Amino acid sequence: MTPGSPHAGKRTGSRDRIIEQLLNGRRTVEELAGSLGVTRNAIRSQIALLQRERVVEIKGELKGSRRPAAVFGIRAGADIGPSPAYPVVLSELVRVLGERLPPRQFGSIMKDVGKGMAATVPRPAGNARERVAGAMDVLRSLGSLAEMGEEGGKIIIRGNGCPISRVVETDERSCAAMEAFLSKLTGLSVTEHCDHGDHPSCRFEIDAPASERRKS
Repeated sequence: MTPGSPHAGKRTGSRDRIIEQLLNGRRTVEELAGSLGVTRNAIRSQIALLQRERVVEIKGELKGSRRPAAVFGIRAGADIGPSPAYPVVLSELVRVLGERLPPRQFGSIMKDVGKGMAATVPRPAGNARERVAGAMDVLRSLGSLAEMGEEGGKIIIRGNGCPISRVVETDERSCAAMEAFLSKLTGLSVTEHCDHGDHPSCRFEIDAPASERRKS
């Protein structure tokens, strides 16, 4: 799930409200409908979707006057979205590594992290600019507000929405992870020149092949 996922933080959609209810305990369709103020048919529709996604499953039955009612709960091991604790734990991990490791070793680890991230998504195809455009689509899916330009024969990626901003705030050397991520994803030489001042912003310079450089 991306950082901007509806499952992060407070849950507001009907699907998320059902998950929130079930995280607090098992419920029947009727109980969920009563708690959320919606129709039982609406709940059944959402429950069916959550069952297909292997998030919710039947945990038992509740005897009724006519027939038993299914009792639903969260399936063990279900992916219901990232906990708000994840960024806190990750940034604290980076802080500890940054304090205990020599700079060169810390930088190497950050680069390995970036390469590992790149291995989890499809690599874009095409010429240099098409590959960079594809990488930017991946960045946007991760929550970055990135734009592409060109300066002095270099392709420039700039943006204000860093996907790992919490980690970078802890140790700005973490930008090496995104540098390695973009390099691995595009197959091009990428250099990080991010601004970590009062108004932080991302900036990555990418060497365009000589054959693809635009004439000024």
